[in-house]
Formats: sequence, structure tokens, C-alpha cells
Amino acid sequence: MNRKNSFVLVIIFLCTCNSFSQQLNYTLSRDFLWGFDNYYNDKEQNFQTFVKPYRFSDVNQIKDSTAKFPRLLAGTKAETEDKRKHKFLLEVYPLLTAEGSYQTSSPSRVTSDLAIGGSLICNVGDKFSFNFKAFAGKATYNSSMDSIIKQTHLIPGIGYAYYANNDSLNPKYAYQYYTGYLSYMPNKIFNIQVGQDKQFWGDGYRSLFLSDVAAPYPFLKITTNVWHFTYVNLYTIMKDVTNPTGMKSDWSNKYASFHYLGWNVTKRLNIGFFESVVWQGSDSSRYRGYDMNYLNPVMFFRPTEYSVGSPDNSLIGLSFKLKAFKKQQFYGQLIIDEFILGNVKADIEHTVLSNNVVKWGWWGNKQGVQLGFKSFDLFKIQHLNFQTEYNYVRPYTYSEGSVQSNYGHFNQPLAHPLGANFWEESTFLNYRIKRFFIEAKLIYAVYGADSAGTDYGKNIFISYTNRQSEYYNFTTQGFQTKLITASLRAAYVLDTQMDLKIELGFEDRIQETNYSKTQTPYFFIGFRTDLCNLYSDY
Repeated sequence: MNRKNSFVLVIIFLCTCNSFSQQLNYTLSRDFLWGFDNYYNDKEQNFQTFVKPYRFSDVNQIKDSTAKFPRLLAGTKAETEDKRKHKFLLEVYPLLTAEGSYQTSSPSRVTSDLAIGGSLICNVGDKFSFNFKAFAGKATYNSSMDSIIKQTHLIPGIGYAYYANNDSLNPKYAYQYYTGYLSYMPNKIFNIQVGQDKQFWGDGYRSLFLSDVAAPYPFLKITTNVWHFTYVNLYTIMKDVTNPTGMKSDWSNKYASFHYLGWNVTKRLNIGFFESVVWQGSDSSRYRGYDMNYLNPVMFFRPTEYSVGSPDNSLIGLSFKLKAFKKQQFYGQLIIDEFILGNVKADIEHTVLSNNVVKWGWWGNKQGVQLGFKSFDLFKIQHLNFQTEYNYVRPYTYSEGSVQSNYGHFNQPLAHPLGANFWEESTFLNYRIKRFFIEAKLIYAVYGADSAGTDYGKNIFISYTNRQSEYYNFTTQGFQTKLITASLRAAYVLDTQMDLKIELGFEDRIQETNYSKTQTPYFFIGFRTDLCNLYSDY
């Protein structure tokens, strides 16, 4: 990052330190968010749940303690009020992971994950908060996860994978994980955060806009709440690590800006508008850095992209959430990477485009759709929840002509972990009583993988200039693969201050093509501080 960009971030940092607060972010872990979703599904609640992580100042207003889990269960009302009297509060907590698993398929293997670290939390007054987390560990993984690590050179959702032994059959990896941020709320309208962490924008299990799949990244986020509107500006610095050498010295900076505007149209209906742009920091001819054109918080990227004559990767999207009845909700997203109406109509109608030849499946029809449904307190059983979700993304979506401008960070997608050229259906049933949580999950996906060096549109980390054809592209084209993940997991929160839980369960992953079938069943048990969602179901 050059001096100009560093100066901008320093000025932003100093501006956030004029006053101070209790504006900590709540964990992104899905286990702890179901109670909030249930509470905010009430038609009288005006809070918008699309942008995560939530802040404690948002969720502390929930009076129903059964909707709360870690840190909110801890302490009596008197203790909470006593803490609020203090203008300065500093807390330090240990972080711990100690897990093991056994893969039963041949060849069987025993895996382990041991990590330790610490978390520093600071609140000053009611307007300023600081949080820093760091831990390091060593781990071995089951065969399916190990193959992903060898291909991408990273621990999914964590960061770079360092070899800790020379065992090629069962390698051990070392890793580090760092997050931290400053959060400042000068008034009831604005919240400003700067740091390094993950974000998740959506109401579902997956997000086609911005998910928490990839490793943490530096960011500046400005959230504005006015009346029934929530407006978010997110500016980030990310890493392109696609260079085949895999050396840190060959990693390059890439940058992204995101906007989201959410509007509670009625007590039951919320709609949102999304846009983003990703661009590479430099190429063979120049160093570009952070393009100041994209710092404007109230503009549309497409006109700016055209005005500066850049090849940057822009996306736009629409979202909705409908609170149906008393305990149900529908939600969805539409992401558009490219859109030409004539070519979209050709896909639908097989329109004759030229020379009396029917041309459909234009490669540039790059869109994705998500539709989902949640039901809380199913069958009138309190805390029994159901969710089902469908995701569909066309080939070549999120990819770009320049690999450094794709919609990814640290060799993982910024949206859905499968990238593109797939459809997926996921279903969940979970139940919680006090500190105990149990969940059954089933995910069925079909995607088209590349074959014989041909780009069929799944891998967003290669240039779309190598596409297999201009027309006749369809979703799941290529080396069609079925992926089934089924799991049953139970957890119990041991310490609410540390967010420490004991977890055990079973997961079976089946990957099948017309020519082969790979099955990876494994049991797992262990202790874990719940810092973030880690995905293995892709």
C-alpha cells in the first residue's frame, strides 16, 4: 500500500478516536444467531438483519433472554448495570481449540486441531470499543479438506497453510488467525469501524453478495441508520495469491468497495440494493493502488467504471425478506455480473439472433439467484427451527478477464464457496435449550468442473477469456459432479465469556461423477472457542 493510501487510512483511524464506546461486534457463528432471527422476525421489529456481524448495542435491546446465547447470558442484571457505570472496561480472555476426528473410510485417518490464543476487549464510555483476537495452531485434516488445502495452499477461512511436517500422506499444517477492529458510534445514526475481520451480507446460510467464507481482510465500514433505511459503505484491501509459485513475495494487493442500501418498505417487507467493484492494485504497466473514484459513498459504480475507462469487476444485486405469518420468513438474493436483455431473452425463448441460427447460453449471462425459507418454533415447539435454501449461479459469474480482479480473496470466493456454474439445495433442522444446541444438515449440490484444461465456468480464479465457447453455455456444464454433505452435530456452551463450547458429531461427504465416487465419513469431538463459521460442505 503506498503512502497516499496509508495516509487516508490513518486519517480515518484518528477521526474514529475523538470519542469512545461499547460498540463490539457479535459473533458471526450461526449457532448463536437463530434466537435473534426469531426475535426480529416479529412484524413490530424494525431492525434490519441483512448486514452482519451485529453490534451488541443492537442485540442488547432484546428483553427475552432465551433469544440470547454467549456473553449475553453471562451475569445478572445488577452486574450488567454495574459494568455500564464504568467509563473504561478492559477484558482479556483466552482462546482455545482442541479437536480430534476419525475418518472411517479407507484409508482411515485420525486428525487433530490444537490452537491457543487470546482476545482483548476494550470499552470506553458508550461510543467506542476495541477488540483484537489472535491465535495460532497446528492441525491435520480429513482427506477431502486436505485435498483443498494442497490445491489452494490455505486453511479455508483461516489463512495461509504452512507445512509443519514432511508426511505427504497425512501432512500437518501450522496456521495463524488475526482479527481486530475499532468501532465508534458518534450518535444514533452512524457507526464507523476500521480493522481486519470478516463480513456476511444476507439472511441465509450462503450469500451471493458477500460471505464469510474467505480469510479476514482489512476494511473500513460506515453504517448509517435513518428511519427505515440502513446504508453501508465497505472499503477493503484483499490479496490475490493465484501466482503459481505460491510464494508470499508474489502475492499482490487487490481492492474492493461495496455498497448496500436496505429499506423496510412495510412492517413485513424489506428490500435491499447492492453493488460492488473489485480491481487489481497494479499490473505490468502501472501501480494503481486504491482508486479514489471509488471512495465516493453515494455513487453507482457502473457509471464511474465507464467514466474512468477501467476494466474493473462490478456487480449489482437485489435482496428481499418477507416476514410471513408469525413465525416464518422468505428471503432471497439476485446477483448480476453481466446483463444484456437480448441475450437473456434468447436463453428463455431460444431467440434467433443472427443468420437464422438459434443462439442461446451466451457466456456473459452471468447471474445468480438465492431463494430461502425459515420457520421458527416449528410445530409450536419453542426453539425448534427449520431452514431450506436454494442457490443457483451461472457459469463464469464472479470471474474477470484479469485474474487479479476476480471476486475472491486469498484463493477463496467472496460469495458462495462453490464459485459459479452450480446449483445447490441446503436444509437445516436445529433445536436449542439454554446452552445446548443440536443441528441436522443436508446439502445437495451439482456443479460443472473443468475438464482437460477447458474452462467451463466454475473456477472464478482463472480468466474468462479461456471460456469453452461464446454460446450454448448452461449451468453445471463440464465435468458434472454431485456433492452431498450430511451431518449431525451437538454443542454445549461451557463458558459464555469465552464463547467456549464442547462439540461432537458426524459428517459424511460424498462426491460423485459418472466415473468415480469418493466418500469421506468422519466423527469429531472437541473444544472450540466460537470465533467464526468454518465451512467444509463444498
